[in-house]
Amino acid sequence: MFFKIFIFFIFNLITFSVKSEIKIPSKINCDNEKSKQYYDYYDMQEAQDFGRKIQTLISKEDLKGIYNIVLIEELINGPRKAYIKNKSFNEIFPKEWISKIVSSKVSCNSVGWKGFEIANGLIWYDLTPSGEWSIKSINGVNQEIFKGESNVGWRTKKGIISPTCFPTFGHFETPKIDLYSEKFKIKDKIEFKNSPGRYIGKTIPINYQIYSQYNLEETNNYVYSITTNLNDCFKWSLQNGFGEKKLIKDDLIEFNNFIYLKTENNKDEKYDFYKPHYKVLKKIDLKICNRLARQLSNKCKDSYLIKIGYNSGGTIGWLGGYYIFGIIEEDNNEYIVPLKFFNLKNLALNFLDKNK
Repeated sequence: MFFKIFIFFIFNLITFSVKSEIKIPSKINCDNEKSKQYYDYYDMQEAQDFGRKIQTLISKEDLKGIYNIVLIEELINGPRKAYIKNKSFNEIFPKEWISKIVSSKVSCNSVGWKGFEIANGLIWYDLTPSGEWSIKSINGVNQEIFKGESNVGWRTKKGIISPTCFPTFGHFETPKIDLYSEKFKIKDKIEFKNSPGRYIGKTIPINYQIYSQYNLEETNNYVYSITTNLNDCFKWSLQNGFGEKKLIKDDLIEFNNFIYLKTENNKDEKYDFYKPHYKVLKKIDLKICNRLARQLSNKCKDSYLIKIGYNSGGTIGWLGGYYIFGIIEEDNNEYIVPLKFFNLKNLALNFLDKNK
């Protein structure tokens, strides 16, 4: 018995010693670094001090303290506030991750326009528009997953829906929002983008198309579409509701539960991450689908939350968002209709929690 108690004591002593050896690097005098400052929107010493504040909270395993300094509504990436309420610190943060954060040297300088990082991007932080310092992303930790996240593609009787069939409001698709807002006298463009399901039906006819101002003279099929006829998905090669219809069927490939288009020119890559690709995250109850499609009530046949976007190939990285789409039946046709848009996964999760 004495031997067991002795071993237990030694084990805990070693554990405590290892934990105690992880020390936050010394504070830097950022006055000596000012000649290297890339952008002038921040005070270098404030930036370094805030990074060290994060390190201190993590070294103390202060989960509530970490989330009290998150000043934005939700993290861009990382566990949402509702998820951590009933979790312990160690359920969220792995020991190796903690060691990397606490022992890393925090820079006085930003990583270009991206903000400030700790431990090669395990944490990102920056000033908010209101001038307060805030953690923006917490990467590499344990996060919640959607129960339906193992689904591979949106399957219909006609086949798996191609990534190009979903009519999105992408990063560079502001003209689509502007043209539809002007045509149908929609005053709140942000609300239109975030909740398009409120407007499709009576305000905007479900199959309405607007020809692009960049329309080619020799063709009349270069259009902005706010919905997609499901039959067209398996007949044409589309471009997210903005593109020239071509009689080419997309060849699809699955990788890590994402549905990609096969590459055409690069033999070294099996899938094209520079073109739209998507992942099914959660099946949506038809009652929620019909509620989101206010002007098309009780006509929803299927609905999912998906993550869709593409790699920009530049410093911006991946561009995309989270959409609730519904397949709506109208006039003996089925349409893929965007119902709700979220720029963050955590906002999508919060919405689903409120609408259980």
